[in-house]
Amino acid sequence: ARNWTLQRNLQTPSLWTETFRTPTWMDFLRLNHRLTAADKEVAQHLLSLHEGEVPPQTVLSIERTTEAIRTRTSTIFSRPPR
Repeated sequence: ARNWTLQRNLQTPSLWTETFRTPTWMDFLRLNHRLTAADKEVAQHLLSLHEGEVPPQTVLSIERTTEAIRTRTSTIFSRPPR
């Protein structure tokens, strides 16, 4: 994983968001499948520290760079056909 961050929500200071990136989806899947027993134990311990009524949620997102090549059909300001 790369670019790990921990962010605190300014409107709700008790809400924290952890983010990280993996180069590919397959790398993300591998990351979760190669957890050691010690890794799982640490995760369980961290979960036991949670004080809220609702357990923490995992949200998965896929990022697309803004430098992606656009095709003619996806161009925002395309000219109408003549």
